[in-house]
Amino acid sequence: MATHSHQTLLLWAVRRMVADGFVITGYDGKSAQGGSLNLLPKPFVFAGSRPDAWGIHQTSMLFGFAEAKTPLDIDTAHTRRQIQIFSAVKMKTSRAPCPLYVAVPRSSLSLFQTVLADIGLGGAPTILLLGVPDILLEAA
Repeated sequence: MATHSHQTLLLWAVRRMVADGFVITGYDGKSAQGGSLNLLPKPFVFAGSRPDAWGIHQTSMLFGFAEAKTPLDIDTAHTRRQIQIFSAVKMKTSRAPCPLYVAVPRSSLSLFQTVLADIGLGGAPTILLLGVPDILLEAA
């Protein structure tokens, strides 16, 4: 079961996607302030991994993915594999790279950036990293 912190991080990532023009079509789990997102189906499995959320850009029809990572979930083999998979996705017809939105606690930004560097994705333009203030992740 996803934690409050994880779902709050996911909500931040998805809200950024929406602000960037995406319509969210899959959302895993329930978030306290998720509203209609909580009613969406789970995202599909892609190359053996399921993103936390995904959507389609309103004008370009580009797919986008979202991941939420709590501190203990950042430096794991599972996370490394997910990031490698989702950051490499390109649209079939245009070969346009699909963005990957990743939300982590602000205190864990440097750890996540180290993991990205370790897997050769440091500074990757398709990975949009959001540092969420830690105080917002505490359970109510």
